Amino acid sequence: MSSPPSFRFLDFCAGIGAGHAAAVKLGGECVGYSEIDEKAKRTYRMLHDLDPLWEPLLDLGDLTQADAKSLPDFDLMMGGFPCQTFSIVGRREGFKDPRGQIIFALSDILHEKQPNYFLLENVKGLLSHNGGETLRQIEIELRSVGYRVASQLVSSEDYGIPQKRERVYFVGVRNDLVDDSFAFEFPKPIEKTKPLRTILTDDSPAHAFGPERLESLRKYLGNKYNKNLTSIDDLLALPDYTFIDTRQSDLRIFKKACPTIRSGRQGILYVKGGALRKLSGLEAIALQGFGKNYQKRISGVTDSDLHFQAGNAFTVDVVLELLKAVFVQTEAAQEAACA
Repeated sequence: MSSPPSFRFLDFCAGIGAGHAAAVKLGGECVGYSEIDEKAKRTYRMLHDLDPLWEPLLDLGDLTQADAKSLPDFDLMMGGFPCQTFSIVGRREGFKDPRGQIIFALSDILHEKQPNYFLLENVKGLLSHNGGETLRQIEIELRSVGYRVASQLVSSEDYGIPQKRERVYFVGVRNDLVDDSFAFEFPKPIEKTKPLRTILTDDSPAHAFGPERLESLRKYLGNKYNKNLTSIDDLLALPDYTFIDTRQSDLRIFKKACPTIRSGRQGILYVKGGALRKLSGLEAIALQGFGKNYQKRISGVTDSDLHFQAGNAFTVDVVLELLKAVFVQTEAAQEAACA
């Protein structure tokens, strides 16, 4: 069995709901979501085809203001909690920025509701923040409310999506579901990723490089960081689906996988048919695992907003593989304990 017969999930810091997309593939039912960005919430409602008559019942708003006791019962918590400004580690001193308090709000909800599992995500920099002490304290906090906790740096490439996106994932299983010997093992990377030709399919003329964009790129290539390193002709000669990341200062080239999609930057280009194209918003969410069936639901969302939302999202395929693994490993541990 790859998942429980049915399970209910709450989607915290939901963004556009990549966790939601993964969970429903395994038979999950969404009983609520929390997100404060109104534009992301609008896209969430589109992607997951929420009925406007009952959708407001699912919208929990700001999770830090939620009354944990009044939340619906659920089996799985998911959330990509922010980690912008951890300053002093530990609940007693506090994370001084309000965004740093969200992990404690999630911990309080776990303590009150005691779901079977949780899956949380954060940025790669968490590993080194404060010499690793921030990560250690977060794990202590999550264990203190009754869970066995494992964490690991995971790349979207590991589980089939050609994006060099590395994030720290936390997996939790409630203590009473397994015995003391249980230790979650992150699934091994799969051998193949989805072909870029099946993802980069937005042929809208709006994303082609006409004379004005080419002239702007030419000036960028002539700046003090890039001068004499490459030319537009060099870029056009690159193989199809080679990515060009026009960072603030220097240009970087990526073959076979997209650089990390970031909410605050949208300068990713790629080569196709001997021409340059700007990564579109639809292609950005496709590189987070939202397939054609999701993309066709998008209407009236700007490219800029889709890029921003993709930059803040989980990768659907990563969440899917981690959920499969936690369900299978928990069941196997329970069967072994009964044998």
